[in-house]
Amino acid sequence: MQRNLGWAAALLAGALVVGCSDDGPGEGDGGLDGAVGLDAGAGDAATDDGGGRARCGNGVLEEPEECDEGGANSEDGLCLPDCRFGCGDGRVNAVEACDTAIAEGEDGACPTSCDDPDPCVQSVLTGAACEVECDRSMITAFVAGDGCCPSGATIADDPDCGAVCGNGMLESGELCDTAIAAGSPGACPTACDDGEQCTTDTLEGAACRAQCAHADITAPMNGDGCCPAGATPTNDDDCSASCGNGVLDSGERCDTAIAAGAAGACPTSCPPSGDACMPARLANAGTCDAECRTSAITVPMDGDGCCPAGANANTDADCMPVCGNGVLEMGEECDDGGTMAGDGCDAMCRRERADRTAFRIETLALRAPHLYARVIICADVTSQVNNELTSSLTTADSDGNLGLSIANVFRPLDQRAASTPLEITFPDCTAPASSTTCTLPAGEMPIESTARNQSSGTCLAPRPGTFATYSPAITSATAGTGQCYASDEETLSFDLGGVTITLQNARIGATYSGLPATRLINGLVSGFIDEATANATVIPDSVAVVGGRPLASILPGGTGSCRAGGGTYPSLGPDGMTRGWWFYLNFTAREVPYRVE
Repeated sequence: MQRNLGWAAALLAGALVVGCSDDGPGEGDGGLDGAVGLDAGAGDAATDDGGGRARCGNGVLEEPEECDEGGANSEDGLCLPDCRFGCGDGRVNAVEACDTAIAEGEDGACPTSCDDPDPCVQSVLTGAACEVECDRSMITAFVAGDGCCPSGATIADDPDCGAVCGNGMLESGELCDTAIAAGSPGACPTACDDGEQCTTDTLEGAACRAQCAHADITAPMNGDGCCPAGATPTNDDDCSASCGNGVLDSGERCDTAIAAGAAGACPTSCPPSGDACMPARLANAGTCDAECRTSAITVPMDGDGCCPAGANANTDADCMPVCGNGVLEMGEECDDGGTMAGDGCDAMCRRERADRTAFRIETLALRAPHLYARVIICADVTSQVNNELTSSLTTADSDGNLGLSIANVFRPLDQRAASTPLEITFPDCTAPASSTTCTLPAGEMPIESTARNQSSGTCLAPRPGTFATYSPAITSATAGTGQCYASDEETLSFDLGGVTITLQNARIGATYSGLPATRLINGLVSGFIDEATANATVIPDSVAVVGGRPLASILPGGTGSCRAGGGTYPSLGPDGMTRGWWFYLNFTAREVPYRVE
């Protein structure tokens, strides 16, 4: 499938620019004027291409040094005496967020998980090695059951918010509401007469916890109108002298001495009514006034099988969520009291999201493979490449737009769904980057894919055995305590200065930061360039130093490269047979205003 992959073109265009600068050292290496920029990884051989060895402390960055400040190499934490930045030395220096050698629980230890006591804060791990830290973002979406009541929300928006007594709504934690009109479902009782002589009726609780209790009278008492089971006219004047004589006398509903099953026999139990909300109960048991009565359940109670009028899934576990009842219940994202589309809440009680939510990549760095060029010695120029990328992402061109813009566009953003449509686009984005607005020009076709979401585990990681160990390390797109996504694979062809580059099995993924997300972190782009294509792809003459040479000549282990592969490069492609290079780039992105012309 051939597509115009503008973002990758811009990336590799920057990657192939081996420039000279007097701006000082870049990411792990010096400039090319007077010192050759190096960024050797732990797996790189110590060579200067001339048979000599690096001399730590001479002020020249040479492989496999990570830094060299000359006599300044000391305990300042920036460049250690052995010309390394010091990840894993048990100290947190100025370029580290933590150190992997510090024991868990001690100051400076690298976190392995991110738990936050605030249920409204989503905290996930970001970075790798000594760059690991917790990225925290606020949850602003109304989601039932996540324990968070977002700022400005009420229980009408999110059942995780507390109930408000007297607002005319029956909410979780309430038995009734004082503002509901008497006689209506959910109204608080003011009297509790159930009409039965042999129960004591009591009003218990107050305000929105008020309820009626009905206890059976079991002790004989004159004048209370009840003849409880076992009482007689001798100890309770409410008992009839004829009760128990085996004859259904006037004033009796039944007689306790009549055999069960015979006409006039008193019931001792009641058959099910067939309606969980109108249960049958035995009233005045053991007396000649015994009968089976049905009465409506009006108070919510979990486990009785009834969802009484006015109750909902938040106030009674026996109720099912009902879209359109005006109450946000488990599984719903919204409930505005109706099921009409176009009012912000659809007929399935899911929020009607904006058609598109775009995240522009704000940082992008090639992590593997590193790129090498012969400039006096065989130099690792990856940091210069990444400096070019940073400049393109943050600096405007002559047209006033940022030089490089790559957007992940979700249609719509639905990070809790199993999948959602995803577009990779290359819009025009205004400067400055901090307040940019992006527009996809008419005729620009997006790369269409699907974001596969996960709430746990790893969404996208480098394939084992396809990369060397460099510093900084490659960061994987993981879910942590939030969600992550990864796109489907694509075979992409794109134009780079008149040269067609093919990136096979390309994927992009990241960790969502926030709910709904406002940023993407732990972003990873991966893709494969096969050896035949890398050999056949000629770098344009306009590119300094390496112009006119094959792309493979600047890749480790490639034909004509000054850098050996070391057993890692070239790697094998998706089919397990084709040789080539897997490219891995880390990124972060943030939500931006976005429109399509």
